[in-house]
Amino acid sequence: MKAIILAGGFGTRLKSILGDIPKHMIMIAGKPFLEYQIMFLKKQGINEIILAVHHMSNKIKSYFGNGSRLGVDIIYSEEETPLGTGGAIKNAQRYIDDTFLVLNGDSYSQIDIQKFLEFHRSKNSISTISIMKTNDSENYGNIILDGSKITDFSEKKESTGGFANSGVYILEPSIFKYIEHNKNISLEKEIFPNLAKAGLMQGYFYNGYFMDIGRPETYNQFKKDVIDTLFLSERNKIREAIQRISESRIDVILVVDENKKFLGILNDQLIKEFILKGGNVDDNVGMAIRKDHVTAKINDDPKKISDILISGINPLPILDDNGRVNTIEFLEEKIKAENFPIVRGKAPLRISFAGGGTDLPYFFRKYGGVVINATINKYCYATIIKRADSKIIINSDICDEIILDSKKRLEYDGKLDLIKAIVNIMKPDFGFEIYLHNDIPPGRGLGSSASIAVLVISLLSYLQNLNYDDYKIAEIAYTAEREELKIKGGWQDQYAAVIGGFNFIEFNEEKSIIYPLRLKEELVHELKEYVSLYYVGISRHSGEVHKSWEETFAQKEEDIIKNLNNLKSLTIKIKDCILTNNLEMIGKLLHESWENKKKLSKNISNPVIDNLYEIGLNNGVYGGKLLGAGGGGYLLLFHPSKKRNQIKKALENSGGQLLDFNFEFGGTKIWTA
Repeated sequence: MKAIILAGGFGTRLKSILGDIPKHMIMIAGKPFLEYQIMFLKKQGINEIILAVHHMSNKIKSYFGNGSRLGVDIIYSEEETPLGTGGAIKNAQRYIDDTFLVLNGDSYSQIDIQKFLEFHRSKNSISTISIMKTNDSENYGNIILDGSKITDFSEKKESTGGFANSGVYILEPSIFKYIEHNKNISLEKEIFPNLAKAGLMQGYFYNGYFMDIGRPETYNQFKKDVIDTLFLSERNKIREAIQRISESRIDVILVVDENKKFLGILNDQLIKEFILKGGNVDDNVGMAIRKDHVTAKINDDPKKISDILISGINPLPILDDNGRVNTIEFLEEKIKAENFPIVRGKAPLRISFAGGGTDLPYFFRKYGGVVINATINKYCYATIIKRADSKIIINSDICDEIILDSKKRLEYDGKLDLIKAIVNIMKPDFGFEIYLHNDIPPGRGLGSSASIAVLVISLLSYLQNLNYDDYKIAEIAYTAEREELKIKGGWQDQYAAVIGGFNFIEFNEEKSIIYPLRLKEELVHELKEYVSLYYVGISRHSGEVHKSWEETFAQKEEDIIKNLNNLKSLTIKIKDCILTNNLEMIGKLLHESWENKKKLSKNISNPVIDNLYEIGLNNGVYGGKLLGAGGGGYLLLFHPSKKRNQIKKALENSGGQLLDFNFEFGGTKIWTA
């Protein structure tokens, strides 16, 4: 069972004590109050704990991290704006899939959770709260009962007797339908009363220890109760001291006589030294204590006490005039707030003028390959937020949100597998949230998978403090898609997305060489006048098309090699035409290139594509090609500027969809929010 601890409150009533820390982090015997709650849950077998946080959340996240130091798995559900106790639970819904426990973050009880759960299940209730007998309805209000069924709640009024909420709840996921999303709403004042009136609430009677630390007097009482657990007499056994330290996680035992007079101190180090000298765990603690431990007086100046602690005497027993322990002070280290940066980025999509297919490894490793491409002002976007826990949350515009665990190897199931593959390769030692969206849906021949890959790699490498160059980023992107996921395809898209602009790229067995084409602005503007992109109405999965290419290559290797070598030659000619401003010739070369490419596989074109291309030729297009692997996506058409409107009308009448774009000279960019 998972537990939610509501730890987002402001602690207004404790403002004079808190200083610059959130209420739930108030120190008690050297540990924040929230740690007592976490260890209480762990002791009862609950190791998956969701902290619902808001106020000064970075201090809570920085202190506890992912919970591994305490032997638990902590997840943070953070509210951008205060949502109240009900809204906080609704906000954590994404992490809940079964019956769950809720603790108020400012109260502590020692309820037996297993017995509580058994009662809840026996009543077949969607909500059960622990209730206690109280004489203080002024602070807690009253619960109206019919047997164990809660029928109503009364407001906090005059101090009279009755039953009160003790801040521990067992709820079913069906409760979420009663809580509005993104609304500040109270469990206690709004949700619970409505459930009670509907007959959907049970009360579990609890008569054990309970303390609400929300007021100065109750905080001081809880602190006293904790310190009282640190006392042992000199006749207690070493074994008992070890057990007490282990259970409390407070490394000190105050040894006192029957009048609570201080005799000495014992801690883990002193116990180890005693046993190494021949002592036994069944010896009395009086044999192992340090009797000359420094103490302070109850009336000592607070600065004097602080100076003693800072000098290294930690903890420091505070004694009254008769030598009895009044309290114990600990050196409270300042809780630092780690930075959990928000980093954004965008990576451009690309159009490939020529050479696609020669960048496939099974060809270029033997014969060399060349491509010429350019990036356009259509992008993949991402925002990444580092988390304190181990959760990975991927939110994309192409599928439902998924939640994963960075501590485990991520399994591939067809849902955002490319992002999972990158995580498996880069192995971040932290969780993160990443939000992805695209100007153009994937599967349209514009290299979107490579663009999103290099963008995610760039963002993760920033959070990991890695200084990857463009080649390394492209290499990881290629490895994730081609080797980790076994998706067939070429190399050009990864380099295009990282570097941006117009590039002529050579591939061979040993290396890839990128030659950026430095084009004058006027030439780029003129080139744009010749180019149009039309969506053919069909998307496709490039890996499947490339797979068919490879199968055809194996069957007709000699013919395919000839065609690919022709493509290489045409690519070089197109590059020369761009550099020499011979733009009309590019269209004719593109047409020749397209005719060659169609011979690589029967899946590259289809009747829809052929028909639209033919319509373009009949209306003045010089030539063109289908972008990407084939089978669907965008047609790149080269034409006279004066024919643009005629071509547009003809193609749109036949189902083509014009894409408005410009060339982009920058590659992948990231920035901090």
